[in-house]
Amino acid sequence: MKITAIDFETANGNPASVCAVGISVMEDGCVEEAYYSLIRPEDNVSQFSYFNIQVHGIHPEDVEDAPDFRTVYQQMKPFFEDALVCAHNARFDMGCLKAACYNCGLPVPHLRYFDTVSLSRVMFPQLSHHRLNDVCSYLNIDLEHHLASSDAYGCLMIVAHSMNLSGEYDIEKLLKQNWVRIYQL
Repeated sequence: MKITAIDFETANGNPASVCAVGISVMEDGCVEEAYYSLIRPEDNVSQFSYFNIQVHGIHPEDVEDAPDFRTVYQQMKPFFEDALVCAHNARFDMGCLKAACYNCGLPVPHLRYFDTVSLSRVMFPQLSHHRLNDVCSYLNIDLEHHLASSDAYGCLMIVAHSMNLSGEYDIEKLLKQNWVRIYQL
């Protein structure tokens, strides 16, 4: 089964203010594709907050010539087809996807997803924190935290390590065995 990991960065506290997206895809146990794009937030959510800039390092001038969400959405859609989607703190990333779609008048994609925070809590209970950077550090996964492409890849590698640790390579079986819920968007 195809597993697609996604990570968004936002310009401010509004989940529709997406300013970058990273996607990594694993199929048949191999990382097949990766996608990254800066995104020019829509005018009504384009104010960059100091806090968010400090987190991800993306400035307003970095996205001046970037594609808008409508364009990026069309490029992202194929990654969701026939895939189980995951994100670390999935509520945030799925909220961004949904809010950006609503803000632009686009249909919210119908997809199934799970949260790798929940998976990491079950698979690596010895960790005191399950933040992406903590789990990736524990697993020796190179991570440039808050670079959306690196975060998506790190998220996908948590899934790969979980499969290797458990010996279960069917993601749906792995999640079911470990009581990790699959949600619908």
